[in-house]
Amino acid sequence: MMRIGLVEDNEDFRTEVAFHLARAGFSIALACDGRDLDTQLQQSPCDVLVLDLGLPGEDGLAIARRLREAHPRLGILMLTARGTLDDRLTGLSEGADAYLAKPVDMRELVAVLQSIGRRMAAEPAEDHTVPRWVLFPTLLRLVSPEGRPVSLTVKELELLKLLGAARGAPVSRQSLAKALGYSNPDFDDRRLEVSFSRLRQKIEEAAAGSQVIRAARGQGYVFAGALDTARE
Repeated sequence: MMRIGLVEDNEDFRTEVAFHLARAGFSIALACDGRDLDTQLQQSPCDVLVLDLGLPGEDGLAIARRLREAHPRLGILMLTARGTLDDRLTGLSEGADAYLAKPVDMRELVAVLQSIGRRMAAEPAEDHTVPRWVLFPTLLRLVSPEGRPVSLTVKELELLKLLGAARGAPVSRQSLAKALGYSNPDFDDRRLEVSFSRLRQKIEEAAAGSQVIRAARGQGYVFAGALDTARE
């Protein structure tokens, strides 16, 4: 049985979510803030956190950064009222596996948690000997495993944040287009292709011709290497 750590300071909402998750077959550990969560984790580890961002004391983003570093295989789903594109991109870049905005349909929440659980079960333990690319957001720079720097535009940085957060899973064209600032009515697939063509050329030069960004037919794009984001 997958164990879920639910971190939410609104008691009524916490109770409602816990009810639906328990009914869906999950084991639940409840916490109202980061300190309470740490106590819960000491008593019994969790597989996935459902994490609010606007928490008293240590906020959800800080908790996600800290626990992602300490427990790389911990699943993190951010569930928050902060629903703008910038909020979602920040949450994903800080280590979330998924990001849902309140109000949320409980059926969607359950489905996303099940999806995270399936992906975690299918993933082998992380191999730290795998050569890793490192993204430096404030410097607008990507560094290859061999130490070769790649200068990025702001839009290329946003694309790489999404690809890195997906951890080898395909990212849809629609999500990538939103990262470039294109809404559905004015989305032009050719613009996305041009942006990726330039980015792939830069990265392949640093990777000695290896194809790191790949198109996933009918799905979007994948970053095929291991990609970390530096803490600057």
